[in-house]
Amino acid sequence: MNRPFTFYLDWVACAQFAGLFWARDNGLYEAVGLDVQLEPWSDDCGSVFEKVARLTFDGHLSAGCIEDNLLVADAADGNTLVAFGAMLQGPPMVLMSPAARPIQILEDLRGKRIGMHTDGARALEIVLALAGIPAEDVEVEVVGFDLDHLREGRFDALQGYVMTEPVQLIDSGFDVCVLPIQHPRFLPYAQVYFAERQLLEYHRTMYKDFLSASSAGWLAVSANPDAAAELLAAAMGDSTLAGQQRRMIERVIPLVLADRPVSDVGTIDADQWNRNLETYFEFGLTAQRLELSDVVFRL
Repeated sequence: MNRPFTFYLDWVACAQFAGLFWARDNGLYEAVGLDVQLEPWSDDCGSVFEKVARLTFDGHLSAGCIEDNLLVADAADGNTLVAFGAMLQGPPMVLMSPAARPIQILEDLRGKRIGMHTDGARALEIVLALAGIPAEDVEVEVVGFDLDHLREGRFDALQGYVMTEPVQLIDSGFDVCVLPIQHPRFLPYAQVYFAERQLLEYHRTMYKDFLSASSAGWLAVSANPDAAAELLAAAMGDSTLAGQQRRMIERVIPLVLADRPVSDVGTIDADQWNRNLETYFEFGLTAQRLELSDVVFRL
C-alpha cells in the first residue's frame, strides 16, 4: 500500500504546478510508493505553513510550496520548516502594467502606485533599494488577488507571476507589459518545496522520491506540453481552459529548466540561496545572518 502524502499548493490548480499534476495523474508518485494528494490554495483554513505543521503534528507526511522570503522569515522566528527543493530555478515574480502605459524599467516606478501581495512586498522593497530608488518615491500597497485592480486603473502596476496572471489578462483582452522583480544581487526563489525538518530527517528517502518524481513530472511536461495542458484542464474541471494552460506552460518551463542540466531540475543552488540570505539580512528581513543549513535540508 502506498504511503499517503499531502502536498499543499500556494495557489489554485493551474500550469504553475503542471509537473506535480503530471506526476500524480501519470503514476510517477505511485511508482515510488507514494499516494500524493495535491491540495490547492484556499483562504478559509490557514496558511500553507499552518496546514503543513498541522498534518505533521498529526503524524502525516506533508509538504508545501512557498516563496523563499516567507520561508526565511519563518526560520528566523525559530520555526522548523525548511526547504528541500525548488520547483522553479528562475524567479517568476513580475510587475504587470497596462501595455498602453508600460512600466519597462525600475526607474519608471518613481511616482507610481503599485499593488503587491504579501509574499512579494518585501522582495520589491529590496529590489528598489538595490536599484537606489528610495521607498518614498514609490507608493506600494498590499492587496489581495484581483486583476480588476489593474484593469480598472486602481494601480499603475500589479504583482503577478509571469506564467499566470499576464496570460489571464491577455486572454481577457487586456494587454500588459511585464517587468521582472529581481536584481543581479537578488534572484529570489519561488515555489520552494518545504516540510518540517523532523519529517525530512525521519523520512528522507520518501521525500527524496517525492522530489525526484516531481522533477520527472516537470521534464515530461516540457516534452509533452499539449498533453499536459489537456491534463490540467481536466484537473480544473473545464476542458475549455486547455489553450490557456498551454500558453502558461510555455512561460513556466523556461523557469523550471533555466538552461541548466536536466539533473538540476528541482534542486537548490547553494550559491544563489546564500546570496539571497545575505541580502535578506542586509535589508532587515532577518535580524541575524542565517546559514544555509538553517533554511535548507539536503536530501
